[in-house]
Order: sequence, then structure tokens, then C-alpha cells
Amino acid sequence: MKIVYVYDSIARIGGMERILTDKMNYLAEIYGHEVYLITSSQGNHPLSFPLSDKVEHIDLDTKFHLQYQHPLLEQLKVGWTLNHKFEQKLKKEIKFINPDIISGNTSFKADLICKLNCKAKKIIESHCAKIYTRIPANRKKSFFKDIKDRYVSYQCFRDVKRYSDAIVTLTQGDAAMWGQHPNIHIIPNTTSIDIQTISSCEAPRVIAAGRLTWQKGFDRLIDAWNIVQKRHPDWILDIFGEGFYKDSLARQIKDRKLEHSITIHPFTQNITQEYLNSSILALSSNYEGFGLVLIEAMSLGVPCVSFDCPFGPSEIIRNQEDGLLVKNGDIQGFANALCHLIEHEAERKAFGKRAKQNIKRYSLRNIMPQWEMLFHKLTEK
Repeated sequence: MKIVYVYDSIARIGGMERILTDKMNYLAEIYGHEVYLITSSQGNHPLSFPLSDKVEHIDLDTKFHLQYQHPLLEQLKVGWTLNHKFEQKLKKEIKFINPDIISGNTSFKADLICKLNCKAKKIIESHCAKIYTRIPANRKKSFFKDIKDRYVSYQCFRDVKRYSDAIVTLTQGDAAMWGQHPNIHIIPNTTSIDIQTISSCEAPRVIAAGRLTWQKGFDRLIDAWNIVQKRHPDWILDIFGEGFYKDSLARQIKDRKLEHSITIHPFTQNITQEYLNSSILALSSNYEGFGLVLIEAMSLGVPCVSFDCPFGPSEIIRNQEDGLLVKNGDIQGFANALCHLIEHEAERKAFGKRAKQNIKRYSLRNIMPQWEMLFHKLTEK
């Protein structure tokens, strides 16, 4: 079977990029499919994660970022030109490959992908959760950009529902946002971390990871940690990530005089070792598409404290069995949950061991057959 994935680029070290790479590698190496990755704007940037030699990567070199160098009206003109250029190049590659499956996602050209005129079945993946797809990383929008994005989103989602052969969400909550639709499928994310080693859960260290954006809510975590460190000054919080909010978060840490106990680190390729060196993972997001860091940490025996935000944490964490869920936005409750696990080492370790077992339901061996079944179901119609 020939399977094409269409994405903007795999230059960022992020959860979506990691999942996409793991999935393509598995489909090519384990199932033996002909897998192609078509990117619009990879350019000279190296791939964030190792791609199998059995996956062919084609970059269309469409520099979409160039449009933002112009005033608003000129942006529209340049944007249209770049879109047309990308569409023509994509159609040419699709015609040459003649795939059985084309997979895109709601964050990038989904309406174009699902309307491609070819024999391939089109799958659109909802990784960011439908209602949050077009919230920018810095959450700053002009009135006109907000109106434009709402209109674009409406058109995109309308076309996806009308023309795609399958819409795949990561959670039950996001599936409900798409309403009643016969082609909705729920296939959660997976983790490729498959080692027997687990955290000892003895280090006085809490870890958090993700892009430094409004979505991830690290400002809320810092406020909670301001409470925690007064009760447990020997514990530290390490945050791994990069993004728009780095400077404001650094100021917040300084204003609360927490420089001695909170450190913001850049993204690391060796996040596995950082999990193993930690005793608790904190997820403070305002919303999630899924919550990949949860299953990564839990697969290494690290118990998690998470806001019960939409969407994902409540479907991943079994509250008070392998982690703790806190009412979304309850800063004091979040601090109390962290303190509880800090103060109860035996319970912390028991949570970690149960997390390791419970999270096996998200292993590649359990999740990838669901994709294989969907591909065959669609192509046999």
C-alpha cells in the first residue's frame, strides 16, 4: 500500500513531529508499506527525529513564511501565489506517486488535501483539538485576523467533513466536537518509548515539558510552584521547552524569587533521561490535543499531576491510581497535589509503577494495528 503524509515541516522538536515520524517509520519498517512524507517548507532544516531509510521525503520548498514580510493586503496576494504554487507541486507529486492513502492534519491545508482529485482515500487527523486549532502560539490576534481565522476555520472544517474519507481524533472529547459524523474515528497517540527501566521516583525533582506558549500554561505552574517551594524548598522544577513566552516566564520566576528552584531548559533530544531523573511530571496546560508528555513520562514510571483540561488528561490518567487530576485552573489544588506526592514517597512510587503498566495501552504494538485496520477498511470500499 502507498501512503502519503502531507505536513508543513518536521523542523521543530515537538510531540506532533515525534508521533508522525514514529508512525511513518513503523508503517514502512513493520508493515512494509511504501511511505512518503511530503513537506511544504522543510528547506535546509534537518529533520527533528530520525526518519527511516524506507520512508521517502519530498520537500516542495514553498516558503509560506515570506508572505508575513509584507503589509496585510500584500500578504493576501503573496499568500495566494504561494498557495497556488504549493497546490500545483503537490498535485504533480500525488499524480506521480499514485497513493492509496493521503493523510493530512487540521493544522495544515486540510481542505486542499481532502479535495485532491485522485483515487486515494483522504484522512484528516485532528491533533490540536478542533476548537483550538487556530489559536496562535502567543495568543495575540488583531480583530481582523480573528475574524479571518474564524472564517478560514469554518470553511476548512466544513470541507473536511464533506470531502474527507475519515477524520481521526485523538480523544473522545475532540470527537464530540466534530458532532455526529459517520467517518469519525478515535485513534490516540502512541509512544515509542519501550524500555524496562523506570524512574526511582526518589530525586527531589519535578519535570515539565512543552512549547513555551499560552496553551501550555507554564505561568500557572510557576504560580503553583510558588506555593510548593515554601513547603518543600529542597525540591526543584525543571521546565524543558522553547517559545514566545520564554521571556515573560523568566520575569515571572524572577518576580517570585524562584530562580533557585525553577530552571527553564531548551528542548532536548534526550527527554527520556530527563524523565528518568525526575519523580513527578506536571502538566499545567490550558488545553491539550492529547497530552503526549503524560504517556511518555508514565511509560517510564513517572507519576503525573495534571489539570483536568480539555482534551486528553482525563482519558490518560486514572485519577488517584496512577496520577492526580486537578480541576482546571485551580492553582492551590495543583500545588496541593504536587505537595501530596512529594510528601508521600511510597504512594508516589506505587503510582509510578501502576502508570508504567496502565500506559501500555498506548504502545506502538497496540495503537498501530488500529491504523492498519482503518487503511484497509477505507481502501476496500
